Amino acid sequence: MKFINLLKRKKNSIPYISLCGKLEAIIGGYYLSGSGLYDIETLYYDPDAGIYDEIPLSKDKIVAYFLENESIAIVRNDILSKLKAETKEYNLKFVSVENFEGEYLSKELLESYFSCLQNITWIDDDFMYDASIEFDFEAFEIIDSGALYLNPKHFSVEQFISVLRA
Repeated sequence: MKFINLLKRKKNSIPYISLCGKLEAIIGGYYLSGSGLYDIETLYYDPDAGIYDEIPLSKDKIVAYFLENESIAIVRNDILSKLKAETKEYNLKFVSVENFEGEYLSKELLESYFSCLQNITWIDDDFMYDASIEFDFEAFEIIDSGALYLNPKHFSVEQFISVLRA
């Protein structure tokens, strides 16, 4: 007679919960926009929202961006430790920033995190703001054409996300 251990079978079939599922359904107060659809997912958070409440999709509620198939998160400093603790089993890499508008990022800083950097047009546009730097006519022609680019020395998270979404 063969015995089947149903408990063992059931234990092994427990599904893995997605990052979106954990943040939205288990923890609550979060909304992960673009989950499963895009390479860039935007995380909104409202500490006053209940688990069943709708999270306002406003710029001030954005606390993180998930990139590279949810393996890297660019996170505001004020929520970093909370988000790290709540997502520790997902083995995420975190890039912490004060806010998403300040030009805190650089190409050198992100090279170890992202594989998408080679697809970005990089132009050092500092010559446009500093009279002591020789004017670069070729770079200006590209900028003037309306092409999206990033300055490799400094750019914001918002600029980075805009260029990646283009």
